[in-house]
Amino acid sequence: MLLWSLFGLWVFGISAYIAMWIYSLLSVIAWVVTGGRALLPMTVTVYFVFTIVYESYHYVTRDSSHEWPRMRHLARSILLHYPYFRLNVTVFEERELAKQGHLMSLKKDEDEDSIVGSHLSAAAAARAIEENDLVPCVESKAKKLFAYHPHGVLTCGFAFNGAYHMTFERSACRWLSADNLFWFPLIRDILNWMQFSSCAKASMLKFMRKGQNVCIIPGGFEEATLFERGKHRLFLKNRFGFIKLALQHGYEVHPVYTFGEEYTFYTFPYLLKLRLQLNRWRIPGILFFGDALCFYLPRNDVDLITVVGKPLRFPRIEHPTKEEVRKYQLQYVQAVKDLFNAYKGVYAVDPTATLEIF
Repeated sequence: MLLWSLFGLWVFGISAYIAMWIYSLLSVIAWVVTGGRALLPMTVTVYFVFTIVYESYHYVTRDSSHEWPRMRHLARSILLHYPYFRLNVTVFEERELAKQGHLMSLKKDEDEDSIVGSHLSAAAAARAIEENDLVPCVESKAKKLFAYHPHGVLTCGFAFNGAYHMTFERSACRWLSADNLFWFPLIRDILNWMQFSSCAKASMLKFMRKGQNVCIIPGGFEEATLFERGKHRLFLKNRFGFIKLALQHGYEVHPVYTFGEEYTFYTFPYLLKLRLQLNRWRIPGILFFGDALCFYLPRNDVDLITVVGKPLRFPRIEHPTKEEVRKYQLQYVQAVKDLFNAYKGVYAVDPTATLEIF
């Protein structure tokens, strides 16, 4: 019921809001053209009054974060006791390595079966799934940036294995979502209550200047548009902004990859170039279908496994050049590739899958 309501509000609420604005605009045009003879419908008048009152309230209280921690706690508790997916697990690579005593001695050969290079071995990765450690392990104000991949259709990994997962209970993370979601009444409030904020630069700066942990999906709308069932696709080649901000504020950057996201929905895979053009206007370019009984819910016969990679510790550079940003962005892209290749053999449905980066 929780997911039915939240996802339904997301899908139908936005559609209804857009439809109401179009209807209101046409009504105003008719009123102007007829010189006031065509009266504004009562629904339009009420809608305008509501919008004025609502936006005035948010303007007056603009300095407030409008958080409601109990709502986030309730969502976490419900999903902990009544999981939606067949399996959903978050694996912290750094924590699993530390458990085995290898974090500080990766070059030792006394237990080579436990690690492969700087990653977990297949056996250790499988053990992490069996243990499913839910102990909170991210502390607040640790100056960490968690970059989630892939976006998927409705950001299942970001939500179920991140924002609503017990391992982030003490993290005081700010979960940054598409800024246009905050244009819509009620959706904006629910997102704020659950510690979500806009991913706009001004919003990121607000939290990073305080040293607060932030979580983002660098691929954005474009990555959702690229979604095709069974394929691992990222929109990352030209994403530099989050790396620049991490350099300027001295943040550790964790690459995060969710296996199973690629099977949560079916999508319309054609006219990709046209759909990517729509993204330039901040319009989602995706048609999707999930659960047979409720199309906007993801399929639940999925193992959703999110791996939080070890942090990339970049130098703090107050005014990084374009070359420096590009250098560290390439390091980040390589870290994402390494993370994917290290664990696809254990966590991916297709262990021979390849990662496509656009």
